Parts: sequence; structure tokens; C-alpha cells
Amino acid sequence: MNLLNAIRTLLFPLRANCMGCGAATGCREDWICPACREALTQGWVGASPPPEGFDAAAFAYVYHGAAVGIVAQLKYRGVTRLAGFMGADMARAYRFIEPTGADCVTCVPMHPKRRVRRGYNHAELLARELSARVEIPFVELLERVRDTPQQAKLEDDARRANVSGAFRALDAARGRRVLLVDDVCTTGSTATACARALRAAGAETVYLVCYARARG
Repeated sequence: MNLLNAIRTLLFPLRANCMGCGAATGCREDWICPACREALTQGWVGASPPPEGFDAAAFAYVYHGAAVGIVAQLKYRGVTRLAGFMGADMARAYRFIEPTGADCVTCVPMHPKRRVRRGYNHAELLARELSARVEIPFVELLERVRDTPQQAKLEDDARRANVSGAFRALDAARGRRVLLVDDVCTTGSTATACARALRAAGAETVYLVCYARARG
């Protein structure tokens, strides 16, 4: 066993806690227990009506139970290895809205200050995983121009106001057919703000893929 594998085994032993529910049940490759895997299967979504500004949208799961825990582990607790199997499920969901003609994958950006504090952008990790699986290149097309409060702490109307004008698309978006990636879509406010920025910059079509969406 090489040093890297030894470190991984130390940090994530075979009897690690489930990333979905926290139970110590002997999770292995995907770090979730059989019960959480079954719960995810029951919450499968696929294609779903898109938020405002999108041509189509796909989601892997309903944002409930195990999906909540998995997102939190990636987003707040630094378990970046989860992006791999999350990206695989998102790629499977994307197949439900094909053909899109998308020529690039991009992600909801994080403000530079927050990215420095966290050390990574979880949406970018998911976007790059999806990009590799659907064989569509990842391109950075959006930037966050305001360091806004976290959406999860706000009510619906406040969420829309919070992200209004918070994003700017690069000139490279002109004429592109874009596949936008984020972890969770709740009210759709963040995704819609990104879609508006992309279209304002001349994007031809905009599609959305997220790991989870709020219950409809």
C-alpha cells in the first residue's frame, strides 16, 4: 500500500461514518450506508421543470434525508472525495434532458473571499466531475461580484434580493450553449440569477444540472 492509500485509509476507514446519516455502518466505496443508498433511490428525480431562465433542468435527487447529509459533508466539512460519486449521479440525471447541444459546462461561482476561507468551490468540483463524465469541457464563464450572505439562511424573497446582480458572465459566454452546475436548487434564485447573467452576455441556451432540488 503506497503512502497516499495509507493516508486515505487513515482518514476514511472502511468502517467510516455514513456521509448521509452519520451512522457507523461499515461504508465502503461511496461512503454511504445501504439504508441511505435506498433512500436516495427512492428520491430519484431526473428531468424536472426548470427554474426561470433555463431551457431544461435535471436533478439527481430530492433534497431530503441522505441527500442533505451528503451535500453538507462536501460543502461544509471538506469531504471533497464525495464529488466523484455525486458527479456520477448528476451525469445519469443529465441523460434525461439530452440532447441539449451543450458545448461547455460551468458552475455557480463562489466569491474569492469565501473561496479562500473554504479552500475550494464545491460547485466547481461537481462541475468538473460532470464534465469528465459527459465529455463536455469545463469553462469558467461566471464570476461573483458581491460577497452575499449564504442563501440557506434566508427566506424566499430575501434569497432573490440577495443574489440580484451578484453574478457577471464573461465575454466568453457569447454564443455558447451552457450547462450550469450547482449542488442544490431550492427556490432557484441563485440559478436564475446566473442564467440571467449568462444570457445577458450572449449565451445561446442555458441548462441546469444539480445534485438535488427542494421538494416540489
